[in-house]
Amino acid sequence: MRYFLLIPDGAAEKFEKGTPLEKAKTPSLDQIVKNSLIGTARTIPYGLPPGSDIGTLSILGYDPYKFAIGRAPLEFASKGIEFPPNSIVFRMNLITVEDGIIKDHSAGHIKDEEAKKIVEKINQEAKEFLEKNKMKVFSGKSYRNYLVWEIDDKSKLENIEKAKLTPPHDILGKKYTEFLPEIDELKKLISISKEILKDEKNANMVWFWGQGKMAQLPKFEDIYKKKANLVSAVDILKGIGKLAGINVIEVPGVTGYLDSNFEGKVDYILSETKENELGIIHVEATDETGHEGDPEKKKTAIEIFDTRVLGRLLEKTKGEKIKILVIPDHPTPCELRTHSPEPVPFLIFPCLCEGNGCILCGAERFTEISSAEKGIMIDARKILKFFLSQKS
Repeated sequence: MRYFLLIPDGAAEKFEKGTPLEKAKTPSLDQIVKNSLIGTARTIPYGLPPGSDIGTLSILGYDPYKFAIGRAPLEFASKGIEFPPNSIVFRMNLITVEDGIIKDHSAGHIKDEEAKKIVEKINQEAKEFLEKNKMKVFSGKSYRNYLVWEIDDKSKLENIEKAKLTPPHDILGKKYTEFLPEIDELKKLISISKEILKDEKNANMVWFWGQGKMAQLPKFEDIYKKKANLVSAVDILKGIGKLAGINVIEVPGVTGYLDSNFEGKVDYILSETKENELGIIHVEATDETGHEGDPEKKKTAIEIFDTRVLGRLLEKTKGEKIKILVIPDHPTPCELRTHSPEPVPFLIFPCLCEGNGCILCGAERFTEISSAEKGIMIDARKILKFFLSQKS
């Protein structure tokens, strides 16, 4: 048997009617939900911020209270770049600011090549400031880039590590000056970037958040006695995967948006995932469209996930014994345009009851409400172990 974990990032919303998940046409989900155990899972433990780092760690069984040391170092691990232990890594978003207002946390979903040119421009034109402060800037994926800052003063290092920095997707439509970091060097670099990028249409400023020192994770295979393979367009999944010893597969043409190579994700994961192994497919478009606050686009993203990811997986494995877990890492409500900490719906296909009157399966659709109505709720930190331990 092969196991598959599908993560439609941020696909869930409030537990009410009319969500994009409820409105979307999802023939593949409709096909399997009738014989799936469904319920809700808390991916964001109490008191922790609702980010993909927290949600993904929970789903993979790594307790975020212990292993969530900042989003940026988990992402940066995907680069395989070593840096001094007295360094802090920051996420450096390329963002769009208009009249002092943060309009877009993604600089119009800037393409990789354009983003690399802008990061290089910052490296060149801010070289004196960066070298003086022992800082280095690195390209990532699209708007998601990084600053590594080496800090010799231990007290200053600890204070900066603990400083509260606000993610730009949490303050869309607000004045950036009200949320500037209380760290002089970062304020100055933001100001420098604004001057360097003043003629850019979309990526006209940088923003820092998610800081932390480099992390360590126990190996996935040691915990679950199974090899895992992962495809994703985003560095946070790749970084967590590499730290956990998961086989991270590079798929050409993946973007983290609606124009991604969804079929390629399925095909690559199927080619790498052998008997008794886990294949993980992460889809970012469902999250990004939530950040845009566009329910129709998010509905489209969910339909793409249903047909071009889940549907293709079911078609390619027809006649084979498989198990599938579908679970978002957190909600990204279009109304909020950012993440929220509420539980998410999940399904495990097939349900062990095999349709023999089980009260936990037999739903007609996979939605927030149908999942809640079944009454089972699980801590997401335990869901993968439960999933992988069940035999069909």
